[in-house]
Amino acid sequence: MNNEYDPFAAIYNRHWGADYRKEALPILERLLLSRLKSGQSVLDVCCGTGQITATVRDKGFEVVGIDASSEMLRYARENFPQGELHHADARDFDLNRKFHAAYSVFESLNHIPDIADLEKAFRQIRKHLRPKAPFLFDLNGEEAFDLYWNTTDAVVADDRVCVLRMEYDSETRQATCNATQFEGGPPNWTRTDFTLRQTCHELGDVDSALRDAGFKDVSLFDARDVGMKGDAGYARTFLLATA
Repeated sequence: MNNEYDPFAAIYNRHWGADYRKEALPILERLLLSRLKSGQSVLDVCCGTGQITATVRDKGFEVVGIDASSEMLRYARENFPQGELHHADARDFDLNRKFHAAYSVFESLNHIPDIADLEKAFRQIRKHLRPKAPFLFDLNGEEAFDLYWNTTDAVVADDRVCVLRMEYDSETRQATCNATQFEGGPPNWTRTDFTLRQTCHELGDVDSALRDAGFKDVSLFDARDVGMKGDAGYARTFLLATA
């Protein structure tokens, strides 16, 4: 199970989770939740720190979340108290139930390293869906990797500093983020070094993997065309399929 996000969970929870919820929720409502009835069950795949999971629950749905990072889930349990959350890899999980819908947002599936593993995840998700249930997810495209993953960035707070050094290899379609984090505050800083990785999946290959996993009616939506503005919407595609 890939826990590379464990050391990044605190920064993600504070600086990314809530902000992305504002960007993604209107698209999630428009493309997925509008197809459901109040009270129906929804699976959040790679739920991260749970801000979106909790908001979907507040919209009147029964939501269950899974994530491979135990630290992400620790924050998710704070953001989504009394919620049902499971420590599980999207490529290999069994909740022994079927849902009315599923989603995976904030390019979570870009973290799956190749199409073969992506198809494994699709098969597991489809296994947990009722017939004709919708599945929505988003992926970053190559233009986004070229722009956002060939740079450096930093997050600075009183008790935590995280420096991100990112690189995208267009030949291998692999993106690597080498991070150095200091936490605790002066004079007792503690340093942690870790690496985050993403893969730029070809949309044609993704479409084929979805269909090979048994999904039908695959539709693609440019994020900006469906209302995601700013940096988050650049070169991002939402894919909607039916079990």
